[in-house]
Amino acid sequence: MHHYDSSRLATVLADLRDRGYRCPESANDELSAVATDGDHPTGGPDDPLSVDRVRDVTPLSLASRIATAVDAGRTPVLVVDTWGLEDAREILGEPFLLRGRVDGRRQFYSTPERIALTDGRYACVRTDTEPQWRETSSTVTTSIDDGRERTHTDEPRLLLEADSSVQAVLEAGTLTCSGPDPETFPYRYSRGTDRRIHVFDQDREVGRYAGIAAMRANAYRPVAMPLVPEHHVRTGGRLARSVTLAVVTTDGVAYERL
Repeated sequence: MHHYDSSRLATVLADLRDRGYRCPESANDELSAVATDGDHPTGGPDDPLSVDRVRDVTPLSLASRIATAVDAGRTPVLVVDTWGLEDAREILGEPFLLRGRVDGRRQFYSTPERIALTDGRYACVRTDTEPQWRETSSTVTTSIDDGRERTHTDEPRLLLEADSSVQAVLEAGTLTCSGPDPETFPYRYSRGTDRRIHVFDQDREVGRYAGIAAMRANAYRPVAMPLVPEHHVRTGGRLARSVTLAVVTTDGVAYERL
């Protein structure tokens, strides 16, 4: 897998060298590189490029790579496969790193991470559909501080919805601190000393299961962490919004700036 992935990266780096960039030859186990002092293939910023091979195109993987690049003062170039191109466009196009926007309110992607609570258990809801996150107001702005772009927010309230009803409401800031209080969610779960999953409501234990799959089969669903863009891409808004996708084709390398 690494050799296949790095060969895609090597092709892009070779093309960038033809465009005047200075960048190293990629080794078989390397999936990223820095390119400097060339002509941006889509007329983007003159900053150094952070070139990353992205095989799993998910909101979290793209946000993580973009954050790493812009924190270092580099413009992200993400090398994706042709079959991942549409997903990357959807995630990185308008609205950037968001599932959508309705009436000015952002709708967030869910990530594989689960929400840990202050009592050491994990958040849970009971529903037949996958819960979705949105905010109650639109508050994100971008400003210049000490010469650097920064994203600010008033820590909007987040709503978790499923089955056409609100399952939980919390402040976005609690997700990046010690975690929400157990009372925030109707249910919570943990693995007991018997190695089974124990589910609790606010008063008592309401179920015991062999694993997460069995818990989900009874409509108890772990709550996924929402991807709140400003919690991942905290600085470098100009660079982040200049992200370029690179796809290796039979005709060479195709670039697309979003």
